[in-house]
Order: sequence, then C-alpha cells, then structure tokens
Amino acid sequence: MNNKCIINFIFLYVISFNSLVTTNNLTVTNNLKATNNLTVYDICPLYKKGPSLNIQDLVGSWMTVYTQPKPVDCFKFHIRATTELEREQYIVKYGTFNGRVNWSNCLLQVETPLGKHFLQGNGSQAGLMENIIILEENAGDYSLQNQSADIWTVFGRRGSEVLMIRDCYGDTAAAFARAPYWPTAPELSAIFHRSGIAALTHGRLLCEPQDHPTKQHIIHTEHEQHKRNC
Repeated sequence: MNNKCIINFIFLYVISFNSLVTTNNLTVTNNLKATNNLTVYDICPLYKKGPSLNIQDLVGSWMTVYTQPKPVDCFKFHIRATTELEREQYIVKYGTFNGRVNWSNCLLQVETPLGKHFLQGNGSQAGLMENIIILEENAGDYSLQNQSADIWTVFGRRGSEVLMIRDCYGDTAAAFARAPYWPTAPELSAIFHRSGIAALTHGRLLCEPQDHPTKQHIIHTEHEQHKRNC
C-alpha cells in the first residue's frame, strides 16, 4: 500500500493519496485495474467467506462508538439508497473510470457533514464493500480516489444494531451504533470477539452518545472485566 492517512470523513478508511484514475486520460494504476480483472482477494486480501449482508440494513443514521488503531472525533453519518435514475445520471456525469466503477452496483450513498461517497457492492460477498470517492479537480473534470475496500457487518436487532467496519488491509476497524441506540461495553466487547477483531487498547474512553453528554463508556479487551464510568 502507498502512504496512508486516517480521516473521519470516511470512518477510518485507509486512503492512498498517491494514485488517481481520471476521466480524461483513463490512467489506471496497479491498484486500480479494471474491475472485471480483479478477484475478490485482489480487492480484499483479508476476505473470508461468510454470510451475506442485506445492504438495506445499512440505510439510516449511525454514530461513532469506537475506532482503532487511532481514535477520531465523534461524528454521525447517514446512509441512503440510490435510485435507478440517479445511477443512470452518474454514468453520464462521471463515467466508469475505465471500468473501475459499476454504477448498477453502487446501491448506497454515504453522507457526512464533510461530503459524500458511494459504496459499491450488493452484500453477497460477506459484506465486502468498495468505497467510491470521486474528486472534482476542475469543473467537469473528475478523478477516482484510490483506496482499499472494507468488510461491513451488522449485529443486533432492528433499532439497536451495531455496525462493524474492518479495512481489508490491516487492523483499522470502527464500530458505529444506529442512532440513537448506544451499546454497553460488554455488548461491544462481545461483538469484537464474534468479529474476530482484537481491540487494540485497554480502557479507552468511547465517544459519548449525544443524548447523554455526561456519560462515558469504557471498552476492555479482556472479556471478563468491564467497567463503566458515569
């Protein structure tokens, strides 16, 4: 991977700022081959077969619970379904970046206070979703940000879900709760355990739910011990 940085605009997704695919010259780097030439393991080296994800379960508002390896400022984001008409318009407006983007498979749009991007994938490959971030260099001149994909998993019942997002190239992971639900530390620890993701810190303060600004939550990597500060 190229040089990376972590920004909360895309929930700790690992971004490479060194390679872009442009609509003008259609230059494609080794990490951005045409989609039909890639295997699932090219897209996600950490991919493992698992149950499908119903992507409609992702629609709604989510807020930060926990991030690693570095904590970020708490933030909310919203996921909505794209319409067939919108996807047809995106083909005309942006193109396919030399086959890298299949707009018929970009069924979700992520919206944050800092901008928006798309998720490419239908959830059938164990929740594997590619992040489609398009930058406008000049008026009508667009480029595709080169970055790694993520594995998305939803835990819990409707209205009290926790969304786990894991980067396909390393230990970067983030947990989000469906607003306004807030999980307890034992619940979150159990979800990490089920996900096969080791929490990297002991006793880290989690982001505070906005409806309880004085409450603090602590996650422990040891499943036998959980503490909570109020």
